[in-house]
Amino acid sequence: MRRSVLLATAIVVLAGGIQFASAQEIKVSKEGKWRIWYTSPDLRAELDFHWADRHPGDEWLILKLSVAGGLKGVTSVNHKDVRVRAPEGTIFELPTQAEYRAVRGSMRVAFKQENVWGPPASRFRNSLVRIEDWFFNPAGTVDFRETIHPSSAQYCSGPLMFQIPGGVQPGGWTLLIGPDEIPFVLGENE
Repeated sequence: MRRSVLLATAIVVLAGGIQFASAQEIKVSKEGKWRIWYTSPDLRAELDFHWADRHPGDEWLILKLSVAGGLKGVTSVNHKDVRVRAPEGTIFELPTQAEYRAVRGSMRVAFKQENVWGPPASRFRNSLVRIEDWFFNPAGTVDFRETIHPSSAQYCSGPLMFQIPGGVQPGGWTLLIGPDEIPFVLGENE
């Protein structure tokens, strides 16, 4: 009996050690009021949620994302793998290119004020090369990318928008990029 207890304890400690090691590889930090810096072995990202935080109740959650590959080189990100989880747990997907073209004009003010097509605010700008590769085209033309391919030496940058029925609400949101989860909180910067 004593031997079983020791074995069970060793497994728990081993499992706890493995979980702790993988958690150490992921880093999330808030920079300023509206910017999150995220790093994992496969992805480095800068998320700017200024517009979303300043416009509660809007039908569209508008974010600016800059993303580079991790240490392993190229990280492919598919359009369908980019989603957002609302505070109550509902998951919303990016619009299709046709849906984007239909609403692009109504987002023009937000896009201009937030400079969503411009370079990121911090770390990528002077250290990596920007490649013109994004899910949506600024002009709304057919240059739709199903998958973008940032690498450890190159980054992609542009807007993300999610239609939120009932309007954007304050609380803890999470940007989902494949297995990576980038948390951000709306409504705490008043």
